[in-house]
Amino acid sequence: MHVLIVEDDPAILRLIEGTLRQAGHHVSVAMDGHVAEQLFLSNPADAAVIDIMLPGMDGRQLCHRLKELVDIPVILLTALGEWEDKRSGFEHGADDYMTKPFIPEELLFRLQAVAKRYEKVAASLIKAGPLTLNLREYRLTFNQETIHLPKREFELLYQLAAFPGRVFSRDELIENVWGLEFDGDDRTIDVHIKRLRSRLPDETVMIRTVRGIGYTLEVRP
Repeated sequence: MHVLIVEDDPAILRLIEGTLRQAGHHVSVAMDGHVAEQLFLSNPADAAVIDIMLPGMDGRQLCHRLKELVDIPVILLTALGEWEDKRSGFEHGADDYMTKPFIPEELLFRLQAVAKRYEKVAASLIKAGPLTLNLREYRLTFNQETIHLPKREFELLYQLAAFPGRVFSRDELIENVWGLEFDGDDRTIDVHIKRLRSRLPDETVMIRTVRGIGYTLEVRP
């Protein structure tokens, strides 16, 4: 995992950097908020550990700006222990909060725990053009508007959207969506595809028939 560390205290910066490198993580470091933002723009990280009291840009503001670019795990560090300060950090998008002084191994544990949560969520989310499919909640959204689909139709679209441009045969779709025990007619796929096409909001995302083979999902610019 590539971690961006933003801390203006050289001793603390070295401590965090050494702990993360020893655990096998790739590390980028900055001691200024603006420098950190430019570093992230040129070389995006998978997660960030950010001190709140920074020169150039407040750590909470930096957290918010990074989150607007890419939703990555962020842990804020601070000498401030008041709840109001913590609440402000969470309101700016922080995923966790540690007060100095802290145990480096605990920071590593918390960072890895937050990253795992992100991995689980990411694995259940698929984007295909303006469509977002959330497998955990069986929710399809188009430009933030929810489109309600029956379970099988959602699973069928999810399978196609996971590999846009790939052509799936009817047998593959039946096996992946209905399972090996399915004993119905393979024309069931055609019926569900027809219904899905009628529900998709526009032609930026469309299911195309590949004659004699099966179906593929196309995402148009």
